Amino acid sequence: MFDDLQLQSACGRSRLLHSPMMRTREEIEKAYKTLEGCYRILYCNPTPQVSSSLAALKHRLMCLRDITGTLDRLQRDVVLDDVDLFEIKYVGLLSGHVREGVKALSLEGVEIPDMDKVVSILDPEGMRIESFYVYDIYSKELGRIRADIKKLQGLSPDVSVTSDRLLELIEKERLLERDIRENLSHLLKNHIAEIRQAIDAMGDLDILLAKCLQMKMMGLCIPTVSDSSMTEYRGMFHPYVVHLYENQAALGGKKKQFQPVDLSFGLESVTIIGANMGGKSVVLKMTALNQLLFQFGFGVAAASAMIDIKEDIRVCIGDDQDLASGLSSFAGEVKAIDNVLKGMRTGSRMLALIDEPARTTNPIEGTALVTALLNILKDRKISVLMTTHYNVPGDFFRRLKVRGLTEGKMDYSLIETSEGDIPHEAINVARSLDIDPLWLAEAEKILNENKD
Repeated sequence: MFDDLQLQSACGRSRLLHSPMMRTREEIEKAYKTLEGCYRILYCNPTPQVSSSLAALKHRLMCLRDITGTLDRLQRDVVLDDVDLFEIKYVGLLSGHVREGVKALSLEGVEIPDMDKVVSILDPEGMRIESFYVYDIYSKELGRIRADIKKLQGLSPDVSVTSDRLLELIEKERLLERDIRENLSHLLKNHIAEIRQAIDAMGDLDILLAKCLQMKMMGLCIPTVSDSSMTEYRGMFHPYVVHLYENQAALGGKKKQFQPVDLSFGLESVTIIGANMGGKSVVLKMTALNQLLFQFGFGVAAASAMIDIKEDIRVCIGDDQDLASGLSSFAGEVKAIDNVLKGMRTGSRMLALIDEPARTTNPIEGTALVTALLNILKDRKISVLMTTHYNVPGDFFRRLKVRGLTEGKMDYSLIETSEGDIPHEAINVARSLDIDPLWLAEAEKILNENKD
């Protein structure tokens, strides 16, 4: 989702990659208030003037450069050269243009600092030209010396001019320009904080505009912050899977449509059971993704969502085999789950998403390990979603089930289920994939013999 953002500047990407996950209600609600207001202006029945102003603003942000190195040198009392001073002046002028663009769009919650004082230091003539030069106005003496140099250089060749005098004037000019740059650097050092603030604000605006566009293109929603410990999704989907389906259809492949899922949970343990290819792992990935999108202020992949704030998000999905450290799949898996338990003991509000724990060991020990894990988690005030194929006894956790095959088609919706309601659909799913009928017939024969 980060990579999908159509950012205009390197500063925007840098701000995005260094932004912390939000963990307080105040900052999350503030972020979504700004995002929603911006989205409404830009994409809810925008006028041609709004579209034009948005295009102009994005063009301005494309010109935003990262001048961190220049500001770091300024902080260390390095005298800046003309290129460095131009970069700062350009950022100052750019911030003014961006401020005007924000005002034209009436974007609330977006504040670009005023850098007029910085621009005035580097633009004493008030020309607002996007270039820098050590202007004569900085020093009357400099102006006189430059006039003398120009006069001497403009004399006809038959006039005797001592080169020593010209070289002396050029050296005086150089020294005066150095002193002026040193003075300008000293003056600008007092404004480093506001320069950085303006660059950060323009980077944040770049991110905000990209988030709004992403919401429009992907059909994302603005979530609400939960007043309780409940998290509820209606019509939750996975943007990447939807993107894959759309690409396949565009290339002439079989047209597939992602089936959105409804899901709710609180501070509890919830197991999700279902047939292979029933989308259980995708549910965990969607939930993890949306929790992160929520706490980074993105649009959320659902028709609507109410989400509880978490201090920690732990995800155990996939093959944890680590050849470099000599861990088998089982060893890597239990180590990952052990890290969840260690995090749980810190007392933080956690969302733990665990995909088929102990799936790589035998069913008897696997069932014991999963049952023990749920026993340990039952008194903890954390949210746990766990997929499993094991029939875990007890009534101290919720059970959800993928509805499964219905009239030969997979229904991915989640329904409440009871103890012992483990699906037996592997052969039917395999048959829907056009697997060798001899193999499936032999498997059914063995199953029937075991029943007898």
